[in-house]
Amino acid sequence: MVLKLSSHDPLATLPPEIILRILDFSPVSVLASLLAVSKAWHQFIDVTHQHAIYSSESKTSQPSGTSRDLNSLDQSLSISKYYQGTSSWKELCKRQTLLARNWAAKSPVCHDTVLQVGNDPIWRFRVDLKRRLFISTSHAGGLNVTDMDSGHIIWRLPSTLDRDENAVRPYAHLEYEDGMVVFDREGNAVEVWKTDLEGLARGEFRRIAVLNHEYQTRGFQLSYNTLCVVSNEGKGFVYDMAQQPPVMTACLDIEHGAVGHLDQNEDTVIYSIGQKGYYAYDKRSGAFLGALRPTSSTEIFHICAPLADADGDTAAEPRPNSAQSSSRPRGKVITPVEIIQGALPISDDSDYIPHEADEWGAGMLDGDLFVGFSRAGRVFVCPDWRTVLRDQFASSTTHGSLIECESDGSSFDLGGWLAIRHHRLLFEIQDRVYVVSLGRDNHVKDKTHAESASFSILTSSAPQLAVPVSYMTLCDDAILTTYTTLAWRQPIPNIPGNHRGQREENSPLIFPTKAIRILSMAPEISEQASSDSDETNNRSESLNLKARSGPGQPTEQVWQSHDVSFQMASLLEDNLPDWEDEEFVSDQEGTE
Repeated sequence: MVLKLSSHDPLATLPPEIILRILDFSPVSVLASLLAVSKAWHQFIDVTHQHAIYSSESKTSQPSGTSRDLNSLDQSLSISKYYQGTSSWKELCKRQTLLARNWAAKSPVCHDTVLQVGNDPIWRFRVDLKRRLFISTSHAGGLNVTDMDSGHIIWRLPSTLDRDENAVRPYAHLEYEDGMVVFDREGNAVEVWKTDLEGLARGEFRRIAVLNHEYQTRGFQLSYNTLCVVSNEGKGFVYDMAQQPPVMTACLDIEHGAVGHLDQNEDTVIYSIGQKGYYAYDKRSGAFLGALRPTSSTEIFHICAPLADADGDTAAEPRPNSAQSSSRPRGKVITPVEIIQGALPISDDSDYIPHEADEWGAGMLDGDLFVGFSRAGRVFVCPDWRTVLRDQFASSTTHGSLIECESDGSSFDLGGWLAIRHHRLLFEIQDRVYVVSLGRDNHVKDKTHAESASFSILTSSAPQLAVPVSYMTLCDDAILTTYTTLAWRQPIPNIPGNHRGQREENSPLIFPTKAIRILSMAPEISEQASSDSDETNNRSESLNLKARSGPGQPTEQVWQSHDVSFQMASLLEDNLPDWEDEEFVSDQEGTE
């Protein structure tokens, strides 16, 4: 077939190498438009040069955990196995485009599932997408390793309430990286356990070290094959975890009063020092690099909490002999929110905490971006923390922006968590988790300049059950948080480490607990969508997207859909207990 070209068509006047170079700088939407221009353009893009065009790094980014090779996509680090079965670079481009569009949408599609791990409330959990495992600790002690796809516990360590040796205390903080788990024990020490050792089954761990400290430890963080431990007595400890057993490489002299939150990158560790802000140190030399002070922020934004009606609340039908009808659980999962420029209006009855008296907790690094979270519900966003540290004494230096939210601070001590990924922030305010989108430059954008939508989700299946979120994280295709709901009591699995028989006796069949919530943002890819080569940027396609399910198929009691949680709470709505976390973990070791 001979394709006729206009003399003004670039295909007729420019060599293919030049056109390919131009397309390399063009967004996917331009490709979609060109595909519809003529059969010649369709042939050029979708047939002759499809591999060269769609394999370009400007069109497809390599999913986490894989090399730049289509054959490795089945091992991509995705909750929903979103890239499994991808057979071409164009299909990868399509899937990534649909996923990014769904994240950016004002009302994104999602698939909401809840994973109950045993019969004890979750305290901390970590996600191992490479091995398809959840690792978690609980309020009652113990450590569970759960298969991500079946929802079954495959290995566990008992609670110190049941056994003294090889056991995990209640409310143990947990860190994890690529097969290595670290948790704290009584006496200012942390234990290091590792999987994938000779003789161990999948998901089984063996202790390789106990790291003792002479100072009171407040928290620890594991990443970059490095464990950083912080004391409130002016000490920080750095361990090389690539060596077995781990070796301490530095003991840092740091500011006194560390509250326990810390984060690190390849060369720097940043500690939260409460009202003083965040102090940064070189984790090799121990040199003080400077402080990030949220009070030096100039731009201020705020978020107003959505009204109850925005969550799709429906009033419960009054029941006989009921003095007051309680609200039914909410049916709508995601509620849009707006970022508004200016300070949060102060109500007359609010216990307003001024900036200089605010206490700063969790802080996280993501490349050049640093984000901190405060007791009063302020979020500190610093798009270029290295530049701020270098120029902090210059009179013109501003440290970042603030986002203010109305908060009474009640969830800060047992919650106060934060997550960052792909220009998005995740934090909790007053029984609600907010997902806030930043600009591509990591600056806060108000509602008139936002490049992607921001939204919120509730932290419990019923208001009476709400307690602070004790861990949250963002993945490429999902949001994961702890979630309070009602659950069915499960039979104790027949695996080593179970010593709970007596504590399970005479326990109620249905009870409030804290589980793992998986909000999958991956759209379902239909056969028609995968084969339709001309609709890469078709708006109608995004409107017809369905949510793709999370890990596994929720066919057993350990998995339950959000609707099942609603039904259980609805059945018992007149008798729901006012369940709360323990008053306080007396020793706040392992804040982070």
